[in-house]
Amino acid sequence: MTLEFIIQLKNIFMKKTNRPKIAIIARTAGLEYDDRIRKECITLSKKADLKIFVNFTDNRKEHGVTSYGISYESFRLRTRDKLPSSKFLFIKSIEFYLQVTKQLKEYDYVWSHEIYTYIFPLFGSGKRKYIWDQHEIPARFLKPILKPLFRFIESKCIYMIHANEYRKDYLIQQNLINSPEKHKVIRNYPDDKFSGVSDTLDKKAYKLFLEWLQEDEYVYLQGLSTNRRYPLNTVEAILQETNLKIVIIGGMDETAKKCLTEEYGNQLNDRVYFRGMVDQLDIPMYIKGARFSIVLYDIFTPNNKFCEPNRMYQAIVLGVPVIVGCNEPMKDIVEKHQFGIALDHDGKNLNDLKKQIKKLDNKIDHFKKNIELNKSNIMWSNQELELLQLIK
Repeated sequence: MTLEFIIQLKNIFMKKTNRPKIAIIARTAGLEYDDRIRKECITLSKKADLKIFVNFTDNRKEHGVTSYGISYESFRLRTRDKLPSSKFLFIKSIEFYLQVTKQLKEYDYVWSHEIYTYIFPLFGSGKRKYIWDQHEIPARFLKPILKPLFRFIESKCIYMIHANEYRKDYLIQQNLINSPEKHKVIRNYPDDKFSGVSDTLDKKAYKLFLEWLQEDEYVYLQGLSTNRRYPLNTVEAILQETNLKIVIIGGMDETAKKCLTEEYGNQLNDRVYFRGMVDQLDIPMYIKGARFSIVLYDIFTPNNKFCEPNRMYQAIVLGVPVIVGCNEPMKDIVEKHQFGIALDHDGKNLNDLKKQIKKLDNKIDHFKKNIELNKSNIMWSNQELELLQLIK
């Protein structure tokens, strides 16, 4: 065994052991559905060793490896079994913390996702570095009585992450943030893997969709599970203004669906395909062939007003023009790069929405050309270096 070979072995060993270890903490319906966690994990795994500790919304206990190669362990909470849904959240969070914290001794970083995991930086040991990733605006901490608690958590974290500058600025305006230098922005841009061909595609389900479609043109819609996204206006405007079919990925607001069924009867199933939940990496197959997409949020809450929707970015990078509401994060990007049309309202004006659909359809080639020229500006790779610097 030569000295050179021994040195090479030592360098390989040191390189491996010097990688920081990151515990990802999450509560989600499924790791294959949570695109932000997937993208961040893929990026962070280039420089660190990761494991995900998760409480799924169905409260199942299991362990395994995600489709993107990250080990995970999920925990079953007895308090969730015994206590009413959406109540006693602090008690449930405490149990989650107590179950997971025993396994965090070997980790250098604890990366907590969304508001549900605030308990980890709050009670966490000073031996580890905490990063709190806000998928949404932490609205509950805007209450005067809870502002000091947020600031204490802020003092425990090395960074807090927000999905766009508008949300960060809003929290500063509300006098919630004490240390602006700790607050970073990572937007929900799509990554290269998303736009590729998925190895996990549910081919049987996709075949059923194609048989229903019969090569007709269609509009792609996603995430219409709440009336705060104007599901009724969105679908009605398309049905009334065009002859296009529609595919809806994810949930559909039950009240809106009932209204559509009453108005269109059996014809609804001829023109609207309710696909339901789909793994993130299967979504491109449903987007790619669409003529356009519509993404709306009402502006009655800060979280909706300053939305940061995956579904808008995903449509654009796959060459599909969009109609979006007047919400600043969407409107600014769409107007700046001419990716489609931004409304003067949030989607509540059905008649104007129909007019804008016609306008978009007439200029569809213009918007598709602009997407090809400018979509590189909204790719995840543009901010990977900034993300990795957080664990430098």
